[in-house]
Amino acid sequence: MTRRATLSPRALWSLLAALPLLLLWPALRHTLEGRMSLHMLLEFPLLFAAGWAVQRLGLRIAFVHRLDWRGWTGATLTSLVAASWMLPSLLDLSLMSPCVAAAKVASWWLAGWLLADSWRRLDPEVLLFLVGNVAWMTATAGMLYLDTPQQLCVNYLQNDQRDAGIGLVLLAIALGATAIRRAMTADTRPAPGQPSDCAGRRSPNAQA
Repeated sequence: MTRRATLSPRALWSLLAALPLLLLWPALRHTLEGRMSLHMLLEFPLLFAAGWAVQRLGLRIAFVHRLDWRGWTGATLTSLVAASWMLPSLLDLSLMSPCVAAAKVASWWLAGWLLADSWRRLDPEVLLFLVGNVAWMTATAGMLYLDTPQQLCVNYLQNDQRDAGIGLVLLAIALGATAIRRAMTADTRPAPGQPSDCAGRRSPNAQA
C-alpha cells in the first residue's frame, strides 16, 4: 500500500509565489493578455495571490508593518490598484508599453503582499468597507463593459469586452459575499495590551 505524496503548506505557498514567472514565457503571456477576460480575471488575481504568498512565506519588513497602522496602508493601496486597473486605457497601455506592464505586475504584487499582513488587523467595519468598495468598483466596471455599445479598448474586441464585464459582475458578487462573511466572523478578541471587557471584573464570591 503506497502513500499519496502531499505538498506541505510552505511548498504550496512557494509554488503560488513563483507562478508569475510563467509570464516570462511569451506564448503564455500573450495567451493570457490576448483576451480581456483572462487579463483581468486571471492574470490580475494571479499577481495579487503571488504577493500574498510571499508574505505568508515570511518576507516581512518591520518598518512597513509599523507604517501599516491597523491595516489601513494595505487596504488603501489595494483599493487604488483595483480602481486604476479597471480603466480600459491602462489595459491598453500595459499591452503596448513595457514600463506600464512592469508597473502592473509590481502594483498588483505589492498590493497582495501588503494586504496579506493587513487583512487580519483590519477592523470589521474597515474590512467591510474595503471589500465592499472594491466589489462596487468591480461591478461598476463590469456593467460599463456590458452596457457600452462601442469598443472601449483598442486591443480587445467588443465580444471579449462583454465576457469580461460578465466575469467582473460575478466577481463583485463573490467579493460582496466574502466581505459580509468576514465581517460576521471577525475575531472580537481585544488587541494585545488592551483589557478585555471582563478585565477588572471580580467574581461575586471574591473577597474584598
